[in-house]
Amino acid sequence: EVGDARRLESPGEQFDTVLDCGLFHVLDDEDRQPFVESLGRVLRPGGQYDMLCFSDEEPPGWGPRRVTQAEIREAFARGWELEAIEPADLHVTIRAEPVRSWFATIRRS
Repeated sequence: EVGDARRLESPGEQFDTVLDCGLFHVLDDEDRQPFVESLGRVLRPGGQYDMLCFSDEEPPGWGPRRVTQAEIREAFARGWELEAIEPADLHVTIRAEPVRSWFATIRRS
């Protein structure tokens, strides 16, 4: 199925958990708010969004944009409770060393 994360539609239900491994860091600034609003429509109140994204601590040179903790906090400032942002290693197939990333746990208010 093909869809647009900025326009998520739930099939008549809301979800308890949404997992994101590598989507948030590819969104342009103008796409973040529509994505967060869309996410809020398919995640039930109290539901959890777990996100793994490239960290600004990852050196530049290849791959998608890097995300700061401040950007995560700003994107989820209204209608969400940020439970944690922790450093994480994202293992990829295109290089031996892991990518420095953030693992965020965010709950819908």
